[in-house]
Amino acid sequence: MNKNVKRTVATMMIAGMTFSGAAGVYAGTNMQKISAFLNYSIGFKIDGSTYIPKDENGNKLAPITYHDTTYLPVRALSNALNTPIQYDSKTNTIYIGTSTTDQWVLTNYTAAQLDEIKKAFAGFDGFETAYAPQMMIKGDALQKVATTADGVNLLFKDMTVNVSPRDYSYEYDGTSVTLSNGAKAKWYTEGKTQMLTVKVDDRFVTVSSPSGKLSKSQLEKAVVSVTKVGAIQTDLVKVTYTAAQLDELKKAFANFDGFEAPYAPQMIVNGDALQKSAATADGVNLLFNNMTVNVSPRDYSSEYDGTSVTLSNGVKAKWYKPGDTQMLTVKVDDRYVTLSSPNGKLTQAQLEKVAVNVVKVGAVQTDLATVTYSAAQTKAIKDEFAKFDGFTAAYAPTKMVKDDAFQNVASGDSVNFLFKHMNVQISPRDYSVGYESTNVTLPNGVKAKWFTPSDTAMLTFQIDDRYVTISSADNSLTKAQIEQVATGVAKLK
Repeated sequence: MNKNVKRTVATMMIAGMTFSGAAGVYAGTNMQKISAFLNYSIGFKIDGSTYIPKDENGNKLAPITYHDTTYLPVRALSNALNTPIQYDSKTNTIYIGTSTTDQWVLTNYTAAQLDEIKKAFAGFDGFETAYAPQMMIKGDALQKVATTADGVNLLFKDMTVNVSPRDYSYEYDGTSVTLSNGAKAKWYTEGKTQMLTVKVDDRFVTVSSPSGKLSKSQLEKAVVSVTKVGAIQTDLVKVTYTAAQLDELKKAFANFDGFEAPYAPQMIVNGDALQKSAATADGVNLLFNNMTVNVSPRDYSSEYDGTSVTLSNGVKAKWYKPGDTQMLTVKVDDRYVTLSSPNGKLTQAQLEKVAVNVVKVGAVQTDLATVTYSAAQTKAIKDEFAKFDGFTAAYAPTKMVKDDAFQNVASGDSVNFLFKHMNVQISPRDYSVGYESTNVTLPNGVKAKWFTPSDTAMLTFQIDDRYVTISSADNSLTKAQIEQVATGVAKLK
């Protein structure tokens, strides 16, 4: 739908809220009796298709005409436009679209739940790999996992997720949609329940909200997070590279012009350890006890048939087998990372979990120090942010290079933190617009970009509703150090 049309309709929805499902919001002196007409003569077309508004029980709804203005049934229309609507009883506020109550959290499955999920899938020959959502609406929770005749049901408090080799949607008429990850999906109605089906790897995932508490857009967001269940989190440990290992890593990458930035896993399977880093003709090999990680400008997988998979971070990867060893290749920034377990001790799920954690190696941890602000400095920072209408929450760097020091804070069209060796700007404006830039992924997984407006390279990334730009005016900090500092910008307590 045309954005302007959609915006106009949304305005009409707001105008009509008191006549729809939200009528019970107002009470006492906030209610005013009126005389209006149900107008059954008005028809609706959305994107050229006839639309009949209905309530949650399937009963036909009519718009209301009052003082020559037409008021539309907001709940039904929000479903038709795939725009979520929520009511917060604590504040008597109706939210159309994204709301402050729409909070997403990671589905941190317990070991017992993971075991139950894996057992449910294990009964299917050729379909044993377990899949489950990685995100859910805050307040929801997995209740039970049940095996069906040809799939597995994950029963949450407010949604049901079915994973099956069968496409249940093909028997029904429905509406095609494109999800946020680019995948094509289909909405259809079975009985009185809206269902969404999408193909994920070699299976079909169907999500619904039998309780009706989740909107279409919320279910679309949940289904995008359905991925293969990898190693239990306790199987993975953080890698702590020694100074000598980091030095060896950096030297191995330094031989490649335009490709010098070192990349390495941040998490490995418990019990594994880095043995050696070695430069090859067109890449770098990181040799662990139980796996090999190759980082190269070349995509080795392109020469082989393979199987596409979606990793837990939503990135597409490919499994293939050039010899006797299974290999997984994924693109990370401007390079290709290939993982394998030559001794066969790591499973595919474990290698996929490690692959998600291969990122640029930043400054050596011992190079960094914690920024400690005095009470006076904290007050000065908060005062500068308070000058911005609607932008009052204060953010500040919490990391700096060891020999750096905070000097001052000032504001203009941004809040500027002046350190001895770096400047940090926090602004509602993205300063990188209009400049050529290079995209990078920070060590914490946040997307950022480098640009050079003059002689000084600057790093910009978004945090919440603002943009952070970091630079080193005296050029004493490396890009890797600035990227590491960037991961420490957070809300000031």
